[in-house]
Amino acid sequence: MNIVIPDSWLREYIKTEAKPTEIAKYLSLCSQSVERLEKTGVDFIYDIEITTNRPDCMSVYGIARELSAILPRFDIKAELLPIPQENLKVSPQKKKLNFEVEITKPSLCPRFTALVFDSVVIKTSPRFVKDRLEKAGIRSLNNVIDISNYLMIELGQPMHTFDYDKIGQGKMILRESKPGEKIVTLDGQTRLLAPGTTIIEDGDGRIIDLCGIMGGKNSEVDENTKRVLLFVQTYDPLRIRRACQALSFRTDAASRFEKGVDPEGVMIAMKRATGLFKDWAHAETASKLYDIYPNPPKQKKVTLRKEKLNAVTGLEVKVENAAKILTSLGFATEIKNSGQIVSEVPHWRDQDINIPEDLVEEIARIYGYFNLPNVLPPISFPQKPDPIFELENILKQSLKYRGFTEVPTYSLVSAEMLNKAKIEKENLLKLSNPLSEELLYLRTSLLPSLIAVVSKNINLILQKTEENENKIKIFELSNVYIPQDSETLPKEVPTLTFIIAEGDFFEAKGILESLIYDLNVSGINYQNTEEDSLVNHLKAADIVAGKDKIGRVGELSKEMLLNFGVNLKVSFLELDLSLLLEKAFKEKKLIPIPKYPPIIEDMTFIIPDKVTVSSVIQSIKLSSSLIKSVSLINSYDNSRTFRITFQSRERNLTDKDTLKIRGEIITNLSKLGVNLKQKEG
Repeated sequence: MNIVIPDSWLREYIKTEAKPTEIAKYLSLCSQSVERLEKTGVDFIYDIEITTNRPDCMSVYGIARELSAILPRFDIKAELLPIPQENLKVSPQKKKLNFEVEITKPSLCPRFTALVFDSVVIKTSPRFVKDRLEKAGIRSLNNVIDISNYLMIELGQPMHTFDYDKIGQGKMILRESKPGEKIVTLDGQTRLLAPGTTIIEDGDGRIIDLCGIMGGKNSEVDENTKRVLLFVQTYDPLRIRRACQALSFRTDAASRFEKGVDPEGVMIAMKRATGLFKDWAHAETASKLYDIYPNPPKQKKVTLRKEKLNAVTGLEVKVENAAKILTSLGFATEIKNSGQIVSEVPHWRDQDINIPEDLVEEIARIYGYFNLPNVLPPISFPQKPDPIFELENILKQSLKYRGFTEVPTYSLVSAEMLNKAKIEKENLLKLSNPLSEELLYLRTSLLPSLIAVVSKNINLILQKTEENENKIKIFELSNVYIPQDSETLPKEVPTLTFIIAEGDFFEAKGILESLIYDLNVSGINYQNTEEDSLVNHLKAADIVAGKDKIGRVGELSKEMLLNFGVNLKVSFLELDLSLLLEKAFKEKKLIPIPKYPPIIEDMTFIIPDKVTVSSVIQSIKLSSSLIKSVSLINSYDNSRTFRITFQSRERNLTDKDTLKIRGEIITNLSKLGVNLKQKEG
């Protein structure tokens, strides 16, 4: 945000012989950047860019306060002058005016102050006031409204003036807006309020203020106003920002409130405003001071060690000099144990000073960044790349050559997508400030996102012909987010997921085993998977390596697919890459080609429904050390045909050898309820 300040106004709060060019130069070197210095008549205008973390500098006084610390570092004397403040007592000759205040949620308005003025004379402002406001980019309206704008620029504290007699029943209720509510603001525009916008309602049920942004037309000060209610306050910055975004409307006041206004500065602004009401509008104080301030911030102290200061700046800075700089910036500072600086954070810096590094930054910028030594970073040897990247690269290449396309999808999913996938939203992490309802929950599976991609491209499959058997084969490598306890960040699990439409269990399993081969992973087994809303558990299996479940493969639930508008058979694979990495890239061993030929035989077995093919293969392999490989080559109903390779490195095998092994195989499998299929006839 940029602010525009006349030099004549600035010098009301800083006594110095510095020239405007020097002020612009040194302020830019050590604090906020002066983007332009322009001469207007006998005055100079500073156009200053204020960094977001420094709302305390968004005012004439804030810049003067900075200069009082900066200019002496360049041997230019500078003295910060005090803010004029008026006594807030009710005028003795005036009847005290009262009104009722209700704040429905303390968090909406951390500090609320208000004061009523009587005998107000509405007229044009003094010439110098109109001139300064005009130079700051604000149009002068009348003396009362100008007071609020003048002090927003001078002290950085937005405030609002109401016509006291237009507040229904003398009552103000500060609350959140409800759906469908509207307000006509001072600019004559009717604005539909998003639910949760901070507003003020009077005793007649009228919305009279769009808090922190702009007042209501129905309570404005005009030429007939005699009594004015001055309202000086702070708001929840996040609520103001959300309201501005929802309305696509932002004012100078909102730009300050959404960055945070110092609650301790509220009373300073109220006292200054009281003096201006008396001087510019001949007004008299006519009510008690309303000051609702339930949770004042506690005094904050930050400790900085000398070693930390020197390590971060790269200099040998004397503790006394560092303490002097902090003191000049308003930090009450003392030195302890000859090496520790303990600083009390001033109220106007409470938002952005929290840790020792923040104090180092304050010291360094006033000392002068240009005085810090230029040191090249140490030369370091290239680090070995993270093996997860090598794993991902191999998987991407393997899937590419098998006809897959990589698709990127959002890590955040909508409630609608979760409902279609029948995933419980309560088990997922929800964003507190989502950009849209489509990006609300951190996903725990990539499958819903990939199914949505298939749904959008379903015509590619439906348009297939006899010559063109189209399939959608897509994959994604991304993290899923597993919630931990409330105090811990979610566990990020790198995951590979692919889906094939149309595809079946055996196609997905075959591709999985080719990937496993590429990664040199051994000892892969399959187990029955648990029932899940996403998968058809009768045609899916957990993938197990050693004691770890590293993923699952199979076909997706038909019911769930229909929720996405996909009336096809879709197969899938999910792999936990963090677990897979532990099993991959094992050292390959050179095995000489055997001198003796193998004997290859096919055996067909009747397998009960509850027995897995993997357990049958494992049992066959355990029957003899002479069995080198077993593979499933055919399936029909409940029968499965396996191709078994027998081979010895010491001798030629005979039929007698294989006959004995076949007997062992049949015996072992019978214990699982698996029987050899007898030849017909």
